[in-house]
Amino acid sequence: MKLRTAIFQVKGFQHLVESMQLQSSLGKRYLLDMPMMYKADEVNKELDFVNRIYSILGGKKAGLISKIQTKLMQVRDIKGSVKNLRSNSILDDIELFEIKSFALVSYEIFKLKNEFETALIDIPDLNSLISILDPENNRIPSFYIYDSYSKELAGIRKEIKELKAAIKSDPDMNAGQSLEALQSQSDEIEAKVRAQICNKLYPYANDLERALNQVAHLDVIIAKAILADNLAFTRAQITESTIEYKAMFHPQIKETLALSNRKFQAIDIKLNRSSCFITGANMAGKTVILKTLALCQYLLQFGFFVPAQSAHISLVHRILVSVGDDQSEQNGLSSFASEMVKINEMVEASIAKENVLVLVDELARTTNPIEGRAIVNAVAEIFNENKTLSIITTHYSGLNKDCRKLRVKGLDKEFKQGEINKNNINDYMDYSLIEDDASKVPHEALRIAGILGINKQIIDKAKKNLIR
Repeated sequence: MKLRTAIFQVKGFQHLVESMQLQSSLGKRYLLDMPMMYKADEVNKELDFVNRIYSILGGKKAGLISKIQTKLMQVRDIKGSVKNLRSNSILDDIELFEIKSFALVSYEIFKLKNEFETALIDIPDLNSLISILDPENNRIPSFYIYDSYSKELAGIRKEIKELKAAIKSDPDMNAGQSLEALQSQSDEIEAKVRAQICNKLYPYANDLERALNQVAHLDVIIAKAILADNLAFTRAQITESTIEYKAMFHPQIKETLALSNRKFQAIDIKLNRSSCFITGANMAGKTVILKTLALCQYLLQFGFFVPAQSAHISLVHRILVSVGDDQSEQNGLSSFASEMVKINEMVEASIAKENVLVLVDELARTTNPIEGRAIVNAVAEIFNENKTLSIITTHYSGLNKDCRKLRVKGLDKEFKQGEINKNNINDYMDYSLIEDDASKVPHEALRIAGILGINKQIIDKAKKNLIR
């Protein structure tokens, strides 16, 4: 899977990508075309690059990062011109200009990069290529068939210049044919010189293509490091089987809350290769936990730092998510049928012993509670039997005793009358997770309804029905 596809799989990923400080269109394309990584050495190699930039940001060499970014702003995507060069085509002046301009910028970035005390992206030295396109060594990002390429061409151009001056001083002079012949001769020599230049450039096609990729990659790792620095992300450690976060948070939701001067409560969570239930009242943040776990997994496997104080994460081959607000109604299936199709994919992956992360929100919530509980326990049992890394959020009680159970604390203490209302209830919600036997799920729905000011008759009659 490429990143351009993954950003639509989980809430918040696209928002992060759009907020990255990428300086070039080349870098943006490189990022979107990045493949998801499944091997620890691949992920760690990318994280090493990001970490080196991250460590530089707060030090004496931080100014070099800004200088490199300024140069990256001048980088243009010239893959078309490089492709033509690789095919041994004769390039026109515009294509030669593009190559020269990129090579000049690339060389400047190459020199700045070498001022760091740590190894970074290995950008090829294109100085020899520049010499071919810049024989007069003026280091100007423009291209022209210079006189220095050909003495014969220089002589003809001199004749043309002198003849034009003579015609200008004597308008009656009949020299049109001579001028036309000289100009034709000049064009022929220029074409030969252009072909000679391209012949000299062909051996550099691989270096040029590599420089394009490496410069784009440098743009991406700088943007990743700045993102991590700005949002207090951390480098995750890769583990074999467990997933553990300290103070994990969802960056987009945290940002949204900050706009109204509210704080996001980070959470701690640890998962093993088994099935885990998370229970808790509505509004307790269970869905946010699932979305944050999915986001963190994608971020890591695309070489980003993750939103947490610390993180230990096991790599997976697929991230399978079933969250109600993500379900498509375009296929004509009911909510329950659509959910069951997704669950079936997850179960089959589990039975096949695929290395997947499964995140299911409110499984079987749209069917009757007796069958719903039976489905939840059946699915959890399959995940457990096959050691599938999985979380199921639910309101059901009577959950499978062999599965681990966590509960969101929620409103787990008493409050003074009138202390909480619909405008501040989230400030009193405790979103942290605690171990729980889940023999009974928390009955907070009526309590929350009362706080929200729901008609008292509904609450009173519901309480009577609970007693029966």
